[in-house]
Amino acid sequence: GVEADLGLGGSDIDPSCLGSTDTFRFEEERLLTKAIECAASKKYKEALEIVVGRAESFWLDRNLARQAQWGACRLAAELGEQVERVDELLQAGVGKSTAWVNAYSAPGGWFEADTLQRRLETWLAQMDDEPEADRAIAVVRLEHDELLKRMATGFSSALTESDWSVPNELHQTQIYPQVVQNAGAQVAYILVDALRFEMGVELSEQLQGVNELSIRPAVAALPTITPVGMAALLPGAAASFSVIDNHGKLSSQVDGAVLPDLTGRLKFLKSRVPDLVDMTLGKLLQTRASKLSSAIGGASLILVRSQEIDLAGEMDDDLIPRHVMDTSIGNIARGVRKLAAAGVESFVITADHGHQFSSRKEEDMRTDSPGGDTVDIHRRCWAGRGGTTPPGTLRVSGAELGYETDLDFVFPAGLGVFKAGGGLTYHHGGISLQEIVIPVLSFRIPKLAEKKPPGQTVQLADVPKELTNRTFGVRLTLVGDLLATEPMVLRVALISGDRQVGKVGMAHGAELDHASDLLTMQPGSEASLGVMLTDDKCENVRVVVQDPASDAVLAQSETIPVKLAI
Repeated sequence: GVEADLGLGGSDIDPSCLGSTDTFRFEEERLLTKAIECAASKKYKEALEIVVGRAESFWLDRNLARQAQWGACRLAAELGEQVERVDELLQAGVGKSTAWVNAYSAPGGWFEADTLQRRLETWLAQMDDEPEADRAIAVVRLEHDELLKRMATGFSSALTESDWSVPNELHQTQIYPQVVQNAGAQVAYILVDALRFEMGVELSEQLQGVNELSIRPAVAALPTITPVGMAALLPGAAASFSVIDNHGKLSSQVDGAVLPDLTGRLKFLKSRVPDLVDMTLGKLLQTRASKLSSAIGGASLILVRSQEIDLAGEMDDDLIPRHVMDTSIGNIARGVRKLAAAGVESFVITADHGHQFSSRKEEDMRTDSPGGDTVDIHRRCWAGRGGTTPPGTLRVSGAELGYETDLDFVFPAGLGVFKAGGGLTYHHGGISLQEIVIPVLSFRIPKLAEKKPPGQTVQLADVPKELTNRTFGVRLTLVGDLLATEPMVLRVALISGDRQVGKVGMAHGAELDHASDLLTMQPGSEASLGVMLTDDKCENVRVVVQDPASDAVLAQSETIPVKLAI
């Protein structure tokens, strides 16, 4: 009322003069505008100082929509700051192909820019309102796209100068003999289509209570498409692997066996591992624990296949793929915990290829096909004989890649795409770091921790009766054990059936780790959470609170019908 009487909302008060106590609502709005202006002017540090300073704002605690607006500004500024850091390192010079891969995949490496870009785009896709920080977001997107171009062009040059190899780095064909076969007597081999390296790092941070966790980069076989990458992950590929023309269809060949598709690959793997157990991630998540243990038995290799990321990306849509990709990481972690509960101790997780997922490619970024005798063409690669080498592309013979074939391969040197079928935002098949560097995770879970009741009880409140928006609020309270002094770590997820379809995006009164999706609360505290539905292809959901060390369910809501407004 005082704000209205004094006309403060329409005043021209300089936001930098406002104090730290946000008495009036207009202060929050004015400061967000200031933060957005800083980010749009590439003053990312200043923007983040404002955002962090208002993280515990009285007004934000009571308005999820405003929290979402501030979150968008924060993510844009974080990405902008990371892009500037990587760009400075690029300008300083990198060196040969191995140095590029190391710089990209090392702890704190360039991949962090990809992580922040994915988080920003996912956040924006989940917002119910248009972002107020659209000017800043447009600036940061352009800066990130330019960085991707420089990285792609620079790495392409380094790769050709290194004779199309990355010396001293693990190659995709070596993963099975060097990692899987040394993992243990019974191994879960989880193959995730299009799992980018940065997504693998985030997955590793969601794996709580595992032992001997290792994540390292591997170099995917070219071209970075599924029939090639998945075949390169099979036993025997290290000794004999080729990409050939199989009656007019591009196929892989391992140890003399032609593997044109999934059926062929599974048949080949079964011949090498007779007691193989094969299942999709979806089937794993839907199978009851007792049936899962029986199905696995004493099998030496449990193959789990996940296609969710790639299938979503191929939809030529921007919003739905962002939703699905974000939940896929959590669902893979859920699959791991489910296998561990069934008695599996050793795990290896990797991918057939990574991907590029940035701005839509316009006409000036589309390149004519090389023509000639075309065996296969994708947006980011061409395979065939003869033809031309269009400007902005690189040609390499199959022999130079170590293949016994007469095929040539042509790749865009930067981020361009061929005039071929497929979408114009999500791509793979090419030779950029994001496409060619894949994660290899290996770890052990000897025995799941016993599900002991915590000293404090978790109470879940303010859960909506139905979901009409993708973002909604709930409250968590820790009660009991008045002598407790240690903080409590929780995992809060939105579950539909056996799939994770959402997670906490904002927290007030608790510390939220966006990498691991874990929430840390102090004894006896209360937190307001902003929960985001990231996969809206479900009829109902539950809010589930778990102990991440044991997977014990500490609290959960009743079933909530999903009735999103059009």
